[in-house]
Formats: sequence, C-alpha cells, structure tokens
Amino acid sequence: MDKKPDFKHDNQWLKDLPLTKNASGFTAEQMINCEKCSRQNAPNRLNCMYCGEALPISAENEANINPRLRKLEPWEKGFNIIILPNGLIYDDTKYFEVANLLRIEADGLQKIVETNKALPIARCDTVYTAEKVSEGLMKSSVSVKILSDEDLRIETPTRRLRSIEILPDRLKLRLFNVEETHEILLEDLALIVVGAIFERKISAVERYSKKDENKTLQSNELSNDEPIIDIYSRTDGIGYRIFTSGFDFSCVGEKKSLLAVENIKLLQQVLREIGKNTKFNDSYAKVRHALGQVWETEETKDSKGLKGSAFGSFNVENITTINNLQQFTKYSRLQLQLL
Repeated sequence: MDKKPDFKHDNQWLKDLPLTKNASGFTAEQMINCEKCSRQNAPNRLNCMYCGEALPISAENEANINPRLRKLEPWEKGFNIIILPNGLIYDDTKYFEVANLLRIEADGLQKIVETNKALPIARCDTVYTAEKVSEGLMKSSVSVKILSDEDLRIETPTRRLRSIEILPDRLKLRLFNVEETHEILLEDLALIVVGAIFERKISAVERYSKKDENKTLQSNELSNDEPIIDIYSRTDGIGYRIFTSGFDFSCVGEKKSLLAVENIKLLQQVLREIGKNTKFNDSYAKVRHALGQVWETEETKDSKGLKGSAFGSFNVENITTINNLQQFTKYSRLQLQLL
C-alpha cells in the first residue's frame, strides 16, 4: 500500500484573519488573587473557583459581579429571598424574565406566585449574592425580603408541649418529658400556625452482583401524617409545638373526643377564641408544594448492612425516610418574621 504524502498546512491564511480591536477576557491586572489559595480569579466572581473562598470585592469590580445561584447542601447555612405579594400582574414575559434571573423554571416560579403568599423564591450562599439578586428582582418590580437561616433559628428545635392550662389572662404551658412550665400572657400571644408533619418510609432490599445486574427484590412503603400547632409569643422566636401524640387535650373541656385528630381541631378553635388579637395561619397545606420549590423536604437513607446471598452476589436493605419537619419549621418561623 502506497504511503500517503504528508500534508502541510499553508499558514498564509492566518495573515488574512481580521484583528479584534479589544482583547477578550480580563487582563492580568484585572484578575483577583484569592487570599486563601493565592490563585487568580476573574473579577466578576464572588468565590474562588479553586477553593471556594469568598473573594475581596472592590468598588470598581462591583458592577461586573455576576451572582451565581447554586443549590445549597442541606447542612449549609444560607440566605433566603422571600417574595412579598404586591399586586404585580405576571404574564408569560414577566415569568420568563424573573425565572431567568433566578435560574429556575418558569413553571416553578408560577406555582409560588399564584399562592399569593410570602414564600421563598431563592436561597443564596452569601448575603452579597442575596442582595445582588434582590436588586435585580426589585428592578423587575418584584417585592422581596431577605431572611437568613440565623433569622429563622432553624438549628434550635421548637419546644414540644405536654399540656396547656388556659387561665383567664394567660396560658400555662407544660413541656414534654421535662418538669418545666412556661407562661404566655394572652395579650402577648402573637401567632398560631397550623400544619402537619408528613413522613414516608421506603424499605427496599436490593441484590448486587458482579455482573452489574442489580435488582430490587422487595420494596415496602409506609406513610404517616400528623397535625400540629405552633404557638408563638411576642417575646419568643422559637415557639412551642403541639403534636396529636403525647398531648393531654383536657384543655378543650367537655367537648374532648376519643380521637386525637378531632381534639386538635377543637384546640385550634379554643386558641382562636382566646387570642382575639392573635394572627392565625392555616395555609401551610395549601402552599407546601410551592414551598418545596426552594425549601425541599428532608431525605435520609440508612443501610441495615449486607446480607449474604447466592454465589457472587449480596443483598443490601436500605430505609429511605422523607419528611417535611424542617420545611414546616422554616415556614412557621417565617410567619413570625412577617408580623
């Protein structure tokens, strides 16, 4: 077979290419050094692209900053942008404009807007990013408020109640599994939030083999929902929580039922009647799917270990638990921040 001759490019054509008037990208003088790893970054970045450290922002570079929204891990603390209903009419153009700014799907944004409630529309890793995104939203006539996870105090669990004693001028609250009581004057009763905790447990046994033919052998799913009530005073940002299980409903009086589900409904009515100047919120059930666009439900996966099987394969049993406890807590405390 004859060998093909080597082909050499004629570089003459390079001389005919038009020259750009302005160089693309950033000059060496414009680059920013990371204070942690000493590597150079573009001046329109907020965090180092190598180590993630926050970069120093100069006044001359601030206009070039392009905030990048990313999905935060469940363990990361963040800053929440809350949309506030202001009567703004959204059409397809407006939905696309705002969704493009937030880097989300227009359908997801529409679910949030159509609730006509104050809900989170974005979650940011830094307060600077939250402020820059909020500025863009306000230019589009969208009213927003920034709340940090610190504001919502999500790391502090809501105090669970064992019972309530209703006195003429106050509520006497007995904590669950603790010999401790607190009191709230009726005039200080600020907010009551009604909701429910939904939990799904999925147990699955999977077979793994050397042939990479993994197979689910068995799968079971259990679901449970439990109504709850959160109570807040004007001087407390943590609140008290009533579950149907483990609560003494004697405070509802002679109307007390044998069913805890009926009793917690009666308790809602009682609290409404005694707290005439208290805000009552029972909209969680209506907005929780829209709420999940930003504040997702928690999902944990636990393994019960390996189990021997046929030659060359083994079984693994996993239990996946999905619940909305933290999501509801954020929503509940958001209502307190909005008072």
